[in-house]
Amino acid sequence: MNRKRRWQSAADRARVAADLMAEAESLTDEAALASPAEVEREHLPPPLPLTRPLEAATIAAPTPASPPLAPPPPRPDDPEAALAALDAALGDQPDECTLLVRRAGLHAAAGNYVAAQHDLEHTLRVAPDDVEALCALGVVLARKGLWGEAAGRLRGCVERDPGRGMTWYYLGEALNKLDDLPGALAAFERAVELQPEHSRTLHALGVVLDRLRRPEDATRMYRRAREAASR
Repeated sequence: MNRKRRWQSAADRARVAADLMAEAESLTDEAALASPAEVEREHLPPPLPLTRPLEAATIAAPTPASPPLAPPPPRPDDPEAALAALDAALGDQPDECTLLVRRAGLHAAAGNYVAAQHDLEHTLRVAPDDVEALCALGVVLARKGLWGEAAGRLRGCVERDPGRGMTWYYLGEALNKLDDLPGALAAFERAVELQPEHSRTLHALGVVLDRLRRPEDATRMYRRAREAASR
């Protein structure tokens, strides 16, 4: 019975494997390619030329990484984003008066008068002559009902900058609450001179005139206030 020939040892198997590997390598060896003389002698078809290098055909250039996107600026109608941006800026420049006054304005608009007062007092420690901070602090104190402190701050403000109509208005309001009727009357009259169409100022002046027992003048101011409000 015929049997298939088997390798008798590991050395035989290794030798055969080496022969097979050498034969496979010869298929890709440049020396195994036919030369021009062999092509002509054996009537072989000419080798096809490569149109581009192999590496260029198979290896794609890496795609450049996209630059990181910058965060969008806070929207003007988003007070929380604006407040967060001011917090970050003041973290780097804690004594920047413009940023402190701006943040105080946002706090005051949100009804957080304690935080607003803190920022404005900080500003005045850094820059005692900052009229913007002084006036704003007087308004914040008035909104907190601290009429005596508010009147003092507002008086200092109008002495430095007498052309602020709303500062005269808040000063008149504080003096009226303190029952300083002549002082309130003078403050409201000055406010009306600076902003003659401001209905709140006209009405406040009418209230003081009523308290001073000048009903005809008070009625005239109430009428002007209604007309200004209806425009």
